[in-house]
Amino acid sequence: MMTWRNLSIVRKLGLLLAFNTLLAVLAIALVFSVGSAYSRYHDTRAQLLALAAVVGENSRAALAFDDPESARQTLSALAAKEEIDTVRLLDAQGALFAQVEFPRLDHDGDLLERLVQAALPATLAVQQVMTDGGQIVGRIELSAHLLHIWLDVLAGQAAMVLLGVVLAALAVHFGMRLRRIVTDPILALAQVTHRVSREQDYAIRATKAHNDEIGTLVDHFNHMLAEIQTRDNALRRERLFLEQRTVDMQLARDEAERASRVKSEFISTVSHELRTPLTAISGALGLIAGGAVGPLSPQALEMVAIAKKNGQRLSYLINDLLDMEGLMAGKLHFDMRALELMPLLEQSLVENQAYAEQHKVRYAIGPRIDGVRVWVDAQRLQQVLANLLSNAAKFSPEGSSVEVAVRRRGEMVRVEVRDQGPGIPASFQDRIFQKFSQADASDTRQKGGTGLGLAISRGLIERMGGSIGFESQEGQGSCFFFELPVWHPQLQSHLLEQRVSAVRPSTPRVLHVEDDEDTHQVVCAMAGDRIDLEHATNLREARARVAREHFDAVILDLTLPNESGWSLLPAIHEHQPGARVVVLTGGDEVPGDGQWVDAVLRKSSVSPRQLLDAITPPDTRSAPEGHTP
Repeated sequence: MMTWRNLSIVRKLGLLLAFNTLLAVLAIALVFSVGSAYSRYHDTRAQLLALAAVVGENSRAALAFDDPESARQTLSALAAKEEIDTVRLLDAQGALFAQVEFPRLDHDGDLLERLVQAALPATLAVQQVMTDGGQIVGRIELSAHLLHIWLDVLAGQAAMVLLGVVLAALAVHFGMRLRRIVTDPILALAQVTHRVSREQDYAIRATKAHNDEIGTLVDHFNHMLAEIQTRDNALRRERLFLEQRTVDMQLARDEAERASRVKSEFISTVSHELRTPLTAISGALGLIAGGAVGPLSPQALEMVAIAKKNGQRLSYLINDLLDMEGLMAGKLHFDMRALELMPLLEQSLVENQAYAEQHKVRYAIGPRIDGVRVWVDAQRLQQVLANLLSNAAKFSPEGSSVEVAVRRRGEMVRVEVRDQGPGIPASFQDRIFQKFSQADASDTRQKGGTGLGLAISRGLIERMGGSIGFESQEGQGSCFFFELPVWHPQLQSHLLEQRVSAVRPSTPRVLHVEDDEDTHQVVCAMAGDRIDLEHATNLREARARVAREHFDAVILDLTLPNESGWSLLPAIHEHQPGARVVVLTGGDEVPGDGQWVDAVLRKSSVSPRQLLDAITPPDTRSAPEGHTP
């Protein structure tokens, strides 16, 4: 069935022209007919009133002399007016004085006239009052038929309709002839468009027929094809270049990994080789300082003390390098035991008190929790505490105090070390746990250190199943803290193995980077209480938390305000080397070649089981058997 939507432009144009022309003619005919009928009606009424006035004057004498016959003769003079049907003369009291009727032809047999009489007023009646000296002496009443007026009006309207039909036919005729001027070039352009789409050949060009608006459209279309062809060629060249770059980057990455392994082996070998002679040097200096070779002059004792102090610094550096390398390689040994936290903390305060006194700072224990036990390596925990306490003392002003607090946070216990120093600059906070990072990196910095302490502390705490972080505002001091799981004797070994002594706890700590709150709520509902889900709404917040805290996995949305989530992947790889990265996307995009991404899930189809399986490494999805510590 041919509908208006399926008609060709030529037919639509012709029909629209015909319809508009016919509609305009009909509107003009209607307005003309109504105006003509209104004018004829009022003209007839005015004529009748004038005739009534003339007849009234002529009948005044007959009325005065009470001569009805003379009055009828006067009224009969209106017979010449064929539209008048009846004329009546009334006296002053309103009684009929004389009446004359004019028989006309019977129009009842004409169907058109009967329809006109049924639809329009058939007669028009007027009356004229006759006065003498202000007194009413009589009244003339005239009645006329209007059929001839309406027939004239209908005849004119029929002529207008006929004219409209003729004009509409002419409009259709000329509309059809417009096809060669308007529609043929447009159809030719449409055919070229279809060919380009089908063949994907942007070298095809449309032919320009005229220098009119359609010709301008063809020029612009050909220019667009030329631009697309140029860009398509450029994209092909760029694709070839990127493929070559991908190969080069793969080779470079392999070379970098090999160099990293060589570096690690070199550091490990050199550090071990340096430790043996350094031990001998430190021992010899200690013997000399103790008088084993005889008394020394004050100047010699001062030089021996300087040498011994710098030997100690070198020994610390070597130990830090070995610890860092061991953490990175996963070869650092941990002797995990269930130990009470407060005695370990008090022992660390005693051991580091001398260092605090050198800086004229004192340690003070604030809130404490006695009897809480944690599953840790005592030596490694003391190493973390020594680092945090020494840093706090080193950066605190003389005469101030470093506050140490222990707080319970659900199934975790937090140890806080708060100083009154200058605080950490905002520009440095994202790098605070990186290797060799120091806020003052100049050669003349006032505070010593290797820049490895916090990085090592973070690795140690995470290996013991905890997390480490800090809070700081520039000019208002800093608070470094770490959290460890509280140990309960009734826990079974498989729970302890997953939660404490393994690299990851049984409830994974996951950072969800998502700007849409509704999507985050859906992920929370899927996760339930099986993961500890944290939320970051933008990349700035995500980078800061990735740099400061530990996460077992990161759920990442690639479409974030002002920046792609892809840019967060290097930071995750650097600060969270063991964390799994799960891309939760609404489309099909996968960053780069998929490196550093463990799983890609679709928001529209992900299930809770898929989400949990993607977050959990394959080798830890079933709880292992273990022994009770």
